[in-house]
Amino acid sequence: MDYTIKSLFFLIFSYFLTMASSGKGGIQDAFDKYSKFGKTETQLKDKDIRIESKNIQKMMKDTGIIDTKYTSQLLDNDIARVLGKLTTGGTYQKGIKTFEVNGFKQLVEQIATSKNVSVDQIISKIGSTDGPSLSHVTGTANKDITDRMTDTSGYTGSHKERFDAEGHGKGIEGRADLADNKGYVTGYKEEGSYDKKH
Repeated sequence: MDYTIKSLFFLIFSYFLTMASSGKGGIQDAFDKYSKFGKTETQLKDKDIRIESKNIQKMMKDTGIIDTKYTSQLLDNDIARVLGKLTTGGTYQKGIKTFEVNGFKQLVEQIATSKNVSVDQIISKIGSTDGPSLSHVTGTANKDITDRMTDTSGYTGSHKERFDAEGHGKGIEGRADLADNKGYVTGYKEEGSYDKKH
């Protein structure tokens, strides 16, 4: 009985160790969360979602991989180095600046080499993230001022025509009197006003 518990514990431990090293629990989840961050609904429908360097930068900042010794500039250098290898090796087309999962795993290995730590340490930090944090994200600083500026009830004259009932701008329609130039000659305006006595 004691032998069975030990062997079961060993199997569970080896499973989690394999998951961490293969990146299925850590790298894949983090890749999915960060590659989808900031994408539009149309972009999310694409089957081959790739991660951009700005999202990699965010991930490395959120997880604490970027620090005083390993800066965002050094990360940019590693991104360029790995993209160069993938491009010259024929894996990526020339000019591609984003990563798919396997390329991202190579980037993680390069980061570990640059930081002089093991790949497992980087993977465990990446796996510890809950996804992109929204700290330091700019919100509407002065909502009451914005609401007041888009409230057309306080405007007079042509200014009140610049916004619709919900406070959304109308664009050129609210700023300019657009003439309806229907007619057979340049100077003829206001269709149907021609004096028919002639």
